[in-house]
Amino acid sequence: MIKFALRLIISAIFANTIIFSQWLTVSQLPAAQQGDYPSISVPNCSTFVAAGGTIGNPKVYISTDNGNSISDITGNITGTELFCVWALNSDTIFAGDGGAPGGAGGNAKVYKTTNRGLNWSVVLQTGGNSGFIGSILFQRPQQKFGIIISDPPTENGPYWIAKTHDGGNTWSITSVPNSPTYATQNSGFLVDSTFYGFGTQTPGKVYMTTNAGLNWNAYSIGLTSNSIPSISFRSDKLTGIAVSDLALPNIAKTTNGGINWFPVTIPGTFGEGDVKWIDGTDIFFFSANKLSRTSNNGAGWSDMNTGGVLLFEHFDHIPTGANSICAYALATNGKVLKYEGEPFGIDPNNTQVPQSFILEQNYPNPFNPVTTVKYSVPEAGNVKLALYDINGKEIAVIVNKFHSTGNYIETLDMSGYATGVYFYELSTENITLTKKLALIK
Repeated sequence: MIKFALRLIISAIFANTIIFSQWLTVSQLPAAQQGDYPSISVPNCSTFVAAGGTIGNPKVYISTDNGNSISDITGNITGTELFCVWALNSDTIFAGDGGAPGGAGGNAKVYKTTNRGLNWSVVLQTGGNSGFIGSILFQRPQQKFGIIISDPPTENGPYWIAKTHDGGNTWSITSVPNSPTYATQNSGFLVDSTFYGFGTQTPGKVYMTTNAGLNWNAYSIGLTSNSIPSISFRSDKLTGIAVSDLALPNIAKTTNGGINWFPVTIPGTFGEGDVKWIDGTDIFFFSANKLSRTSNNGAGWSDMNTGGVLLFEHFDHIPTGANSICAYALATNGKVLKYEGEPFGIDPNNTQVPQSFILEQNYPNPFNPVTTVKYSVPEAGNVKLALYDINGKEIAVIVNKFHSTGNYIETLDMSGYATGVYFYELSTENITLTKKLALIK
């Protein structure tokens, strides 16, 4: 007998109901010391590393207990402030500087520690008089392949990119021909060892390779900009979001791997934004003056509850399980916020009445054997959610009853089903929404 257990977890959540903050303030960094361009990296859910500093006073901080305590691990790093950081784990950390005070550039350095900041060593230098380490990235979860991006070390020269295939033990230096003058801080993106790139300044474009650096292309995102401060692509290498420094609340989206871009809007946003795709979903998180997210690859956005904290500098996240992520966000005032749990765009603890029918992609997907489906109902009425096989035959009715306005979650246990592709469909008198799920055993 086929086992198909479905459980209604949360029914309606209304606009004036606040159960708890989606993002919780967990720590406070010395705001005056973190500088104007701090960065944050998350190696595990209990740990974050933040780097920045003021002119002539670089700083690196770490917490390994969920933000309860903060340690200054700057150690023997001296000179100019830091502009990017990546923690492979709580002990092994890379940080890059701006070459000269204020990020003016010049023989920029990459520092590495393997003992949580007790000692730092310079592992890479750009040479020249214009280098600026703007991004350090590793491909998760293995973190074997990584890239480090710098402005051209010499005037009108090529970009400097260091690549590693062994977790940062050894590096090879490559160059990007015919590139613009400056890369934007923390604008680097990395899907895998063949697909990566960064945002440029004057002009603001997405500069990227799809063949491991053999060829590079620069694409305009179609928005007014001096620079592109953040870019994120899904693992399919087709859907991506890029941010302009001047165009908010408008951002840009591509569905063909960056070749063409079109504008979408995040209402009420301003400043410079930071965007990250959430692995295995249709969800992107976005930070600027507030934290927002989309559950449909950028077509629509909703605000996230940050407990009144506004104005964010940078954030990072990691998957922590089949259904969960962990993220830390760093605010301008030094507050560190944490998000832990399911990353769904439809959240049972949101504070807004849904404005349209939405059927989420199930998460995780593929899955074995349990997954969840979330959907939004903007008006009261009968709603049916059903499961279909690959031939379109209805094989189970998940729910078929009257729904009040709100957001809903269903848990699907498909342990009695065979491996394969299935469809689930949300229908009312006026709409039908369908999505595909994959059960892999």
